Amino acid sequence: MNSSTRNVLAAIVAMLLAPSGPAAADDDTLQKMVIVSRHGVRTPVVPARELALWTTQQWPVWAEPPGDLTARGARLVTLVGRYHRDVLIAEHLFPEQGCPARGSMVIHADNPERTKATAQALLDGLAPGCGLTFRTKADARIDGLFHPLQAGVCRLDPLVAQTEVLKRASGDLNRALLDLKGSLAPLQAALDCCKPVLCSAYGRGESCKLPDLPTGMSPLPDGRGLELVGGLAIAAEAAETILLEYAEGIESSGVAWGRLDAARMLQTFRLHTEALDLMERTPYIARRQGSALLMKAAAAITSGRSAGLGVADNDVRDAKFVAYVGHDTNIANLAAIMDVSWTQPGYQRNQTPPAGALVFELRLGTDRKQRIYTSYLAQSLEQMRGARPLPPDAPPVKTPLKLPGCSANAPGYPCLIDEFAIAIRNAIDRECVE
Repeated sequence: MNSSTRNVLAAIVAMLLAPSGPAAADDDTLQKMVIVSRHGVRTPVVPARELALWTTQQWPVWAEPPGDLTARGARLVTLVGRYHRDVLIAEHLFPEQGCPARGSMVIHADNPERTKATAQALLDGLAPGCGLTFRTKADARIDGLFHPLQAGVCRLDPLVAQTEVLKRASGDLNRALLDLKGSLAPLQAALDCCKPVLCSAYGRGESCKLPDLPTGMSPLPDGRGLELVGGLAIAAEAAETILLEYAEGIESSGVAWGRLDAARMLQTFRLHTEALDLMERTPYIARRQGSALLMKAAAAITSGRSAGLGVADNDVRDAKFVAYVGHDTNIANLAAIMDVSWTQPGYQRNQTPPAGALVFELRLGTDRKQRIYTSYLAQSLEQMRGARPLPPDAPPVKTPLKLPGCSANAPGYPCLIDEFAIAIRNAIDRECVE
């Protein structure tokens, strides 16, 4: 990507960075904030030997092990933490100087290195030098809050899951891939896919291109999930890897080997968002995988005062800021259950970039009623690539979300706290809550 293209993209983003609407009424008082965040910029999770089959080019070499948060990723998350700190100070929930009061903040991270490192980086921005720690479920190999199927909290019916996905794909996953040819073409041009061994593995002889690879689904044993395999899965992961390269600040000649301009790179992102939509936002799958975390976040933002959301532990109940640090799959699950969507400048619809988060704010209105505002917040691609600070005049993009069944047609689409609780209670699958 040349410098003139980057400048054009930056100019477009600068013009469009304003949120979709005001986050809340100006005279509301923030009482508490809960976020459900994706981890920051990571290295590719796909092993290098497999990535090598997707292209004739040499992929960039990353300093960290596969799937780990990068040093730059940690820096970018810390910038997000500083942004949240500034907001909490401005709203008088954190002191202007010194450390937050003991018990005013709780952060719970999933067990992988990238989520734990993200939680620490978030703390480094929120409370630098304060020696605060985050929580994990260290006594379990898998945290059922983020992965209830893998933890055995509940099971996925593979037949139901595959049927529901196919309904949303018009009965044919390969048709879904064909419908994405406008996104596949630039990715294929960048990758020059595929190596003969990959073509042969999919029954395509020794010569094929990415659109030639079939797409299917593979149920995991014991109802622990459903995986997308084949052409769309490879395309989705390759597109996400290119996004990570760009956000990591890799030289332009190394991002997609310099073969994608800004517009075509944006086109490729749709391959990842469409795959995520099929596998994580299909309602049956989303409810099985996301109900535990959504119920926990809802109990946190209501401080356990609304019946039917479970009991918030004392620390979470009393905290002013609570964060759950997981994955893009978690965010997609929760968004699907709540039936909310967003589109932000420089991204595809419902894209979940590194360190992006669902944000829940409990605010007290001048009428003394408590309302919950839900939004999606993320750094722009250019903010990540430039590792830019996020001051009040250049914040991350924050898009208000309208929850069917409880949001009012007012700035920020607020839900009265009790109506929010009812909407969440009616949407979740209690069988999958620990």
